[in-house]
Amino acid sequence: MHSASWDESYDYKGKRVAVVGNGSSGIQIVPALLPEVPRIDHYARSRTWISPSFGREQIEKRGQGLDNFTFTSEDIETFKKDHQAYQRFRKDVELELQSIHGITLTGHSMQLGEQEVFAENMKRRLANKPGLIDELLPSFPPACGRLTPGPGYLEALTDDKVNLITSDIVKVDETGIITADGQQRPVDMLVCATGFDTSYTPRFVIKGREGVTLAERWEQTPETYLSIATDGFPNYFISLGPNAGLGEGNLLLLIERALDYVTECVHKMQRDNIRAMSVRREAVKRFTQYCDAYFAGTVFSSKCRSWYKGGTEDGRVTALWPGSSLHSMKVLANPRWEDFEYCYVNDNVFGWLGDGWTENEKHNKITVDYLDDNMVDFPRPMNVAK
Repeated sequence: MHSASWDESYDYKGKRVAVVGNGSSGIQIVPALLPEVPRIDHYARSRTWISPSFGREQIEKRGQGLDNFTFTSEDIETFKKDHQAYQRFRKDVELELQSIHGITLTGHSMQLGEQEVFAENMKRRLANKPGLIDELLPSFPPACGRLTPGPGYLEALTDDKVNLITSDIVKVDETGIITADGQQRPVDMLVCATGFDTSYTPRFVIKGREGVTLAERWEQTPETYLSIATDGFPNYFISLGPNAGLGEGNLLLLIERALDYVTECVHKMQRDNIRAMSVRREAVKRFTQYCDAYFAGTVFSSKCRSWYKGGTEDGRVTALWPGSSLHSMKVLANPRWEDFEYCYVNDNVFGWLGDGWTENEKHNKITVDYLDDNMVDFPRPMNVAK
């Protein structure tokens, strides 16, 4: 099995299971399988931080505990009847998620304090098998890799049915797994929670100017301008491309703002009679330099194996936005048209002027809406001091 290609028809109940990988997928799979199987061999190559649950303060207020929080039917009915209560809950959780950017900055007081909080949280949840903390607690700071709350994961590791194995896998045969310490462990179902290709190599050929493919352009390092475009590929805009992810905050905001940005570009092309627009090489280069300088002062550059760095321990950070999600909203709010170069229809820079007519005039749909009081920007009365 692979976490991304699961055979739903296979009945794993009562089977001997091995789960390879303790990233975000493996952390979810282990506690999910545990109730139905007699044993799980969990192969964990790297140490990992298991963070406290997100929105923990709001969850604690609701009195359901951090690790087993679910919306009850009563909660849902309350939110249906009281929309303001739902909005308050959403905003309180969002505010908490948007207030932790400091944990990603090396040496920041929030980063140092959260590391202690994370460690205590893991020790508490591993209380039934305290010896496991020495095998799991990393030397690198939290958020170097993806933050993973993993409800139920640490508790599952303390179950007698789970065997945590940190020795390297050297061979897999038809009966089981052989590790570097010479042990062979039989298995019926091997679950590969081993990650994904994060090289940003396109799954199909995308050719830019002079026949250069995007795969060739990004062979050394995937470079972009604000995560949405790259030089040499006119009219090509990207969603969730290189340097678009977030180590904390709200990724949905970045996605929405990026799409708004692209929409503004399309509007400009329609409005200004532009055939093609392409970000300038120097703008891409400046953004790359900015990213490298920014990440040098963050926990993401610490020595840990992370998909943020293409699965390496000390490579360039190519997956993350260089800042918070609130920062991305500000940056993407107003396009810098000077960072692009343009090709105009018929090479006519003034083609946007048209022929002196408006479209409404040509189609006999003339309006004088500008006289509507609702459209008039009346001056506001001044407050005169007495």
